[in-house]
Amino acid sequence: MIERVGRLYSRSLYRHPVLFLIVPLLITTVIPFGLLWLFPIRLSQNAEIGFDTKDTVLSGPRLAWARIQPSLMFSNRIAFSNPRPIDTDVQQPSVQPVNKRVRRSWADNLLSAINQVACYDSPIPLMDHLSQIVLEVPNYDAIFDLKFLNKLCQMQSNISKPLSRFDAFTPYRNIWSVANMFACISPNLRVNCTQLDESDLKIVRKTIDNCWKYRTPIFECRNEKCQGQCSTCREVPEECSSQIMHDLFYRLLPKNRDETPFLVNTFLPVFTLTGYITQNIPVDVILYDALELSVIDYTKKSGLELKGLLMDVKRDRLLAAALRDSILALLAAGLVMIVVAVHSQSLLYAFVVILLLALSVVGALGVYSLFTDEFPLLNLVTFVLLIAIGSDDAFLLKSNFPNHLNEETFHSFLTHTSFTMFLTCFSTVVPFFINITSNVIVFRRVYPLFCFGLFAGVTVIFNYFMVVSFLPAFLLIQHRHLDCFTGFKFPYRSVFSHLLYVLLPHVLVQGRYVLMALLSIVAIGGAAITYQGLHLPEYNPLQLFTSDNLHEWYDNNAERNFEFVSAKIALPLTSRLVWGVEPVYSLSTFRANATSPLKSDPFFSLKTARDVHKIARSLEKARQLPFVNHQAKFWPERFLDWSDKYPCARGFLCCNMSNPLFSDSYLDFCLRNSTSFLATSYNDTPIFDNQTFAFVGYTAMLPTTLKYNHRFSKLTKSFEMLEMTKPDGGWWAPEWWLMSTWFDLLSSIVQDCLSSVVGSLIFVAIFAFIQLKFQAIAAVVTIAGVIFTSSAIVTLLGWVLGVLEAVILVLVVGLSFDYTLHYGAALPDLGCAEHRIREATSKGVGPVTLAAFTSFLAGASMLPALTHAFYQVGVFLVVISWTSWTFSTFFYLPMLSLTLPRQSGICPYCEKTNLMHLSPRR
Repeated sequence: MIERVGRLYSRSLYRHPVLFLIVPLLITTVIPFGLLWLFPIRLSQNAEIGFDTKDTVLSGPRLAWARIQPSLMFSNRIAFSNPRPIDTDVQQPSVQPVNKRVRRSWADNLLSAINQVACYDSPIPLMDHLSQIVLEVPNYDAIFDLKFLNKLCQMQSNISKPLSRFDAFTPYRNIWSVANMFACISPNLRVNCTQLDESDLKIVRKTIDNCWKYRTPIFECRNEKCQGQCSTCREVPEECSSQIMHDLFYRLLPKNRDETPFLVNTFLPVFTLTGYITQNIPVDVILYDALELSVIDYTKKSGLELKGLLMDVKRDRLLAAALRDSILALLAAGLVMIVVAVHSQSLLYAFVVILLLALSVVGALGVYSLFTDEFPLLNLVTFVLLIAIGSDDAFLLKSNFPNHLNEETFHSFLTHTSFTMFLTCFSTVVPFFINITSNVIVFRRVYPLFCFGLFAGVTVIFNYFMVVSFLPAFLLIQHRHLDCFTGFKFPYRSVFSHLLYVLLPHVLVQGRYVLMALLSIVAIGGAAITYQGLHLPEYNPLQLFTSDNLHEWYDNNAERNFEFVSAKIALPLTSRLVWGVEPVYSLSTFRANATSPLKSDPFFSLKTARDVHKIARSLEKARQLPFVNHQAKFWPERFLDWSDKYPCARGFLCCNMSNPLFSDSYLDFCLRNSTSFLATSYNDTPIFDNQTFAFVGYTAMLPTTLKYNHRFSKLTKSFEMLEMTKPDGGWWAPEWWLMSTWFDLLSSIVQDCLSSVVGSLIFVAIFAFIQLKFQAIAAVVTIAGVIFTSSAIVTLLGWVLGVLEAVILVLVVGLSFDYTLHYGAALPDLGCAEHRIREATSKGVGPVTLAAFTSFLAGASMLPALTHAFYQVGVFLVVISWTSWTFSTFFYLPMLSLTLPRQSGICPYCEKTNLMHLSPRR
């Protein structure tokens, strides 16, 4: 049946190529553009759009708390989609106006923080949240060089114009640098750093050298627990006990003074963009652009080595940079077009191949628009991947197109190439679609990975549809009617042909044992390096630009070098306990914002004294946990104490639950009435329905001694402990729900990346067995070698397992299979092992080498990229093209000598080919 359908298809294509040229064009242009007009998609400017998890243990409570929190900051009346009616059988109190409650703002401290001089005696409020500049000097001695200090001192006047634009937003006016700090430390009463001289520096250095020994006591003396009252403070010399000296060691100088080069931090009198946003102060990003440009210009002019910047503006700059980097895809397309043109000797064919790739993207966009209108920036790298993947098929079709064309030879050509391309295509698609279809252990829970998998998978399918219809049709038309660029001859074509088609098979056969041994050692070493070195991000949770970007350098290195950064990041981990509200769940696999509405929990109620005692016991148990140890009672517990003291008399409502006059029908009134006597707040409050004012639930914030940390291992231990606070009949979520988002995202990456790789490897093994039969064992071993080696190389290049890297590493399985499959498909059915290896090498090495070379070029074109996504994809393509070509050629083919069946006697094919195996192929 399949054979009959295949022959009918090849016959129709052979006889009507124009039809097969026009129909795919219409399918990939008219229909997609119509769909995009009906269901437009938008490129999101938010770098973190969709970087969330769905349908996990933590996601439901987190999303529900994110809905409740904004309303709870002002009132305990929450709008639910299922308003709960008030029980008419109970006494209801009159509704009292609720005073607006707000959380503490940074502005409260800022009003008293105005300071016009560089020297200060008390801590500067929110100093950690100011913009910062990190400079590099040769060593510790260099910071006491007067020329360096003068340059640093003059920075204030040279960047004063862009700084002055922030005067309306910030009370600070001075740059806090080591130059200003030295002027304050000097006993010569210098007004500012411009008056420093050599005598000052001698005294200052002696003081700092002496105080460096007391760094730890200095920090402990001024932390929150001690506040200058500990015994440690008596160990600190008086000259080392000032706030200036503390900040010099804590914020401006690195942890180790023996490091070379030596880093120096500088604080600008401007908050970061996030600092202003959290104070509800709108600031235009353009002001930061001007400030950054001024800093860069001055450091270049003065000879200062600028290493890093902190302004929190990289998210706002990502879209423009990503669009700029997407232009590099055109460069990649141009390079690939040149290679295809040289190989095919047809510039028109090369143009059609690039057109085919572009049409595949357009067709995928149309299908993608049916599922979601969000287009994350991560999807922009798909075209680069498609250039690397799709060019393989172009070489395979051109290399195998019959010289003596007739209906029978065309059918054989199309059958062989379409089946081979089907296996390579779907071995690449499987990692994408396995992320979508699985319900438990896949990247479907991580929305941006799902979007990328959906778009990239559909794109590859469209590409396969085009290479089995549009491209063969064009080859037929070109063969019959067109003759473009066929007279061009590559000048070194014969030399390369001799190397690839004659000498390489000889080397593979004669040196097979040495090659297998060397590459086996490389693969085993790669597995060890990957296991030991590949880890989750430790310092920079979401890298958006390349590591040499000034802002990314700060995020990657500041915590390693400066003491204050760890404390700044170590925000308290608090547990928000909630009763009476249902978690929020995803309603659509394809849309990030399609979640269930906020609903009250119909199974929760406080209608009996037993219900109140149950919540009170749960809160008391949570308060007594060792990492909590919270002494103050919460409202349900205080209600029980209040109830015990409530005076009861006949004829009046009784709220004393231990009194015989009490009835459960009074409880609703008593709970409401108690709020007039018992203080409630944002952190300890009952929850009422906004429409009916029905008593719906309760929430409390449970403080802990735990601190947030980017390191997944430490964060895992903290969340395991926080899970112990989960209340009976309710749920918990971190007070700052973004912490839960980050931890949940990392957890999903750890579990799902491994699962997707294993699942993809299983599918690839099945495909390999379909095509290669019992030679699939060698193919799977080769693929494993490619995976281990590629992973080790990128690990040595500094990769960490972030969201983007997780996507890329899942692709390594499919992309490592392509070249091995090409060689396996070229393996003849007859002959001895040596003859079959030589023939497979001669037939397959051309398309495989060209495919690897174009993938290498596509990746190399991305290396000048500014954004992390494009750059990492470029690195990956360079690495995977090299390792996959190396292992498929120098490991898989020699390994076949061990797995192919041996033939007794003399091989008739070898007798024929041995006479000419050293003759150049023409």
